[in-house]
Amino acid sequence: MKMGFYFKLALTNIKKNYRFFIPRILTESGLLGCFFIIFTLAQDERLSKIRGGSYLPTIMGFGSVVISILSFILVLYANSFLMKQRKKEFGLYNVLGMEKKHVGRVLFSESLISSVSAIVLGVILGVVFYKLCSILICKLLEADIILGFYFLRSKNVILSALIFLMMDFITFIFNRISIARMKPVELLKSANVGEKEPKIKWVNLILGTICLGAGYFIAVTTKDPLAAINSFFLAVLLVIAGTYMLFVSGTVFVLKCLKKNKKYFYTKDHMPAVSGLLFRMKQNAVGLASIAILATGVLIMLSTTVSLYSGCSMALKKSHPEDLYLSTAYYENGEKIMVPDEVIIDIAKNAAKEHDLSIKSIVVQEYGGGIYTFADGKLVSGLMGEFTLDFSKLMEFAIITEDYYEKMCGKKLSLAENEIAYCPISIGKKTFTDKLVMDDIEFKITETLDSFPVTNTGGSIIKSGGIVVANEEVFEKLIKIQEEKNVNAPDVEHRVAICYEDRKAMFENGFAMEESIKASLEEYIERNGSCVRDYMINGVWMDKAEMNGMYGTFLFLGIILGFVCLFSTALIIYYKQISEGYEDRVRFQIMKKIGMSETEVKKTIGSQIILVFFLPLIVAGIHVVFASPILVRLMKILLLASDSLFFICLAITFAIFGVVYILIYTGTARTYYKIVK
Repeated sequence: MKMGFYFKLALTNIKKNYRFFIPRILTESGLLGCFFIIFTLAQDERLSKIRGGSYLPTIMGFGSVVISILSFILVLYANSFLMKQRKKEFGLYNVLGMEKKHVGRVLFSESLISSVSAIVLGVILGVVFYKLCSILICKLLEADIILGFYFLRSKNVILSALIFLMMDFITFIFNRISIARMKPVELLKSANVGEKEPKIKWVNLILGTICLGAGYFIAVTTKDPLAAINSFFLAVLLVIAGTYMLFVSGTVFVLKCLKKNKKYFYTKDHMPAVSGLLFRMKQNAVGLASIAILATGVLIMLSTTVSLYSGCSMALKKSHPEDLYLSTAYYENGEKIMVPDEVIIDIAKNAAKEHDLSIKSIVVQEYGGGIYTFADGKLVSGLMGEFTLDFSKLMEFAIITEDYYEKMCGKKLSLAENEIAYCPISIGKKTFTDKLVMDDIEFKITETLDSFPVTNTGGSIIKSGGIVVANEEVFEKLIKIQEEKNVNAPDVEHRVAICYEDRKAMFENGFAMEESIKASLEEYIERNGSCVRDYMINGVWMDKAEMNGMYGTFLFLGIILGFVCLFSTALIIYYKQISEGYEDRVRFQIMKKIGMSETEVKKTIGSQIILVFFLPLIVAGIHVVFASPILVRLMKILLLASDSLFFICLAITFAIFGVVYILIYTGTARTYYKIVK
């Protein structure tokens, strides 16, 4: 037989089985489009050069790997469904006289047609939506939009197409081997395999319970943010394994317990539903577990990235109480000379005037301090056990003198040498109440302050506080101990802190004003005959650009990966509805023949379907609830603005996803009822 015959037969088969092929082609094309967009963004040199765009190559490169893995898994799933539904058809070809090699050629033609269709459509979608995505990236990074389709290179198109073509070729090889190894009778019976009542797999049930419990335990009990990084991935693996095992064995266990309850089981409403679900779970447990895992992934990715991005302003306010910090020194004959505060203030005022900005306040700040380890009720300078750090025991303090506090706050404290005033900036107020021991020096706490004039924090990972000591002697003594015990102890900080009236105008003109300040400081230092300088110019606009770059890129990747998981969820639900429909069509007829009314049959089948398809959503919600504590600690490393913001974003994300999930279910349910009838 000529190849044209197989090609025509393949086209006929695709048209006849459009309910199977069209969703697979559309899903693969959507996955290819997403991969092309992420991969091209990772390669986009012009986008990586915009302010905050330095994170794009790394994060998008990671994203392209994740999408390719998810895509391969989904392609394999779609292929396994198609083969299960069509093996009977291939067996019939074999019985009617076609050899297995001829069946293989038909299969190859079908694979080629569907693969090429998906790749062509996917490339078109990727190219069309790439520009829209690049505009979204620029908006998220608050950068100027780059015009033109300047980076649509043919090598990106070809590489993306080849990756997905390779995936399809691998699935074809699996199919070809599967058909070659099966007998015609087995192919004819394959669609009905698995109709026996499932048995409880006690090993899976016990292991699944242990894995899920261990994953939840790790997520809830891990306190240290850095330790949470490794713990999180371990918890994820345990929860995934536990979910699959419990869906396979746990659901069967529960249904069999219900079946043994005679009062519950032997009723018109319960017996058909429980029996039907018992047989469904044997075939569908893995698919339902996959939906639960994918739904959990969507919820986690979107809630975390949205909460980080939307909390940028709050995080900036915490880490940057003032808008600009300036400190400059130069070296003369090896001696470090600080540029006078008056000079720095005049330069800052002139630069603000030049860029039409009004200064709200200018303060000269001077403080010392450093990192302490809290152990046995005492604060010890430095990091104890540097290779096994427990960040829950680390504290960072800003230390100032009473004179400076009075100058800044207008309040006299009248402290003795063994007395301090203490401000718990992010430390619990009850941690230190009457006394505080620092490097074996015991101080009496005479007053607990509500606010502190300077902020010196290591972000939200390390707890921070402020201490006011009696005089310069006590101050220098504590700083000297810090320098002796901690090689990384910071110098005493002396800086000019500036706040501006119009923050919007400040963010727009901040970088230009920064260049003006640098130029003026350079000019001053050169007039003093020095060419070696030491700058500290830290503007809030610089941190904002960095945070927008990181969080904006994460948010975009979270949105794309969320869509990919949504594609996967929709496809799995759709295919399950079809498989359920073909199997229930026979049961539907049997139920009517034994005397059940059409209304009763619909009620029975409807209750089964609703329970089956909404169980993964419930499980995903439980997973996310237990994952929340470790997610919050992980996001502390990335300066999460507040815990409440994350939980609000999580609740909104779950509500929106729940609505989308219901829409997917109701849309695919129509196909199910058409098949059943």
